[in-house]
Amino acid sequence: MIRFYRNPVFLCLMAMGFTSGIPFLLTLSTLSIWLSECGFDTKAIGIFTAVSLPYAFKFLWAPLIDKVKLPIFLSLHPIKRFGLLAVLCLIASLVLLAQLDPVENLMGVVFAATSVSFFAATHDIVLDALRIYASDPRQVGGGAASESIGFRIGMITSGAGAVYLSLWVGWQGAYIAMAMCCAAGIFGLLHMPDPPSQNHKSKSNNFWQETFLNPLMDLLKAPVFVPLIGFILTIKIAGTVMNALGAPFLFSLGFSKLEYASITKIYGVGMMLFGSFAGGLIVHRRGTVFCLKLSTVLQMLACTFFAVLASLGQHHVDLLILTLSIESFSSGLLATGFISYLSLFCKSPYVASHFTLLYSLGSLSRVLASIGAGYVAAHFGWVVLFLASSATLLPALWYLQRMLERES
Repeated sequence: MIRFYRNPVFLCLMAMGFTSGIPFLLTLSTLSIWLSECGFDTKAIGIFTAVSLPYAFKFLWAPLIDKVKLPIFLSLHPIKRFGLLAVLCLIASLVLLAQLDPVENLMGVVFAATSVSFFAATHDIVLDALRIYASDPRQVGGGAASESIGFRIGMITSGAGAVYLSLWVGWQGAYIAMAMCCAAGIFGLLHMPDPPSQNHKSKSNNFWQETFLNPLMDLLKAPVFVPLIGFILTIKIAGTVMNALGAPFLFSLGFSKLEYASITKIYGVGMMLFGSFAGGLIVHRRGTVFCLKLSTVLQMLACTFFAVLASLGQHHVDLLILTLSIESFSSGLLATGFISYLSLFCKSPYVASHFTLLYSLGSLSRVLASIGAGYVAAHFGWVVLFLASSATLLPALWYLQRMLERES
């Protein structure tokens, strides 16, 4: 396994993925802890999550990365120019955020945090484009796994790592340290292979049509477009429910915060990383579809075990560890398979546009699932919620099979 991931391209993707994971929690849970310590109430902190909206809307400017050539860093490939500018601005935004006091300059914190999200989302677009261009069919799984592994390590660093640092050097020092960590992405970016030269001839003299409309029309022409959208909208629902409501569910069974943190945040993250590693190898040896089917079946099994825990209604540590082992491993496996599969539908010269648009649909389904899950749990109970979540994976398998039939 280690030998497989020694590929220089994979190591660069891990470095860039690490930089993507750093700011993700710095504008969400880590920032929430900082605001809470400053005396902000839960309602105000909830509103602050809006600073992460650029992640949800990055598809709006992703086409510009495919089309526009920045007049800076001229020695770099046009896509890499966007990436380098994004990382430098990301570091500057984090340093600016570190200098601000939420109590004295609330709007400044909002502006800086939103800037962090915007430049981090732009870096994500560049990362996915470079990964797809650099990965041949035999490397697509390893590339997706490397990005996912780096991202999760970055999240651990900016989550637990930043909180621990704040105890020693304060929030200002912690955020500056996180900004410096983002420099790892520059190393990865500069050492990634350049995308191939584009010989694409414009179909229109209209800049807006060529940049924004043509990539969408190109996707719509795919014979598997309808089942692909159905698959994207259903495959992430179960995982979202287990992640979004896992904490209140386990607390309702009597698990302590220490047990929750130890089992889910330490052991669970470790299993998730192992799943990402294994996913890259499975895609390499057995194919993307096999990886997706395996991860889907395991997610159904995890949902079923959650339902069993709910029906017992008691404190069962061994059963919880077994359940989270399956759920976390399958989540890492699914992340690698999902990214790998979407990458297959991204065609030059619209790679950044295609991947970002398709992945954003998955983000939309996660938001909708999170909203609906709380209602189902409150009105029908945990058992119904987890069994229904398991059932949502059946349409995902059906859509996947439809795509295979249309492609054959």
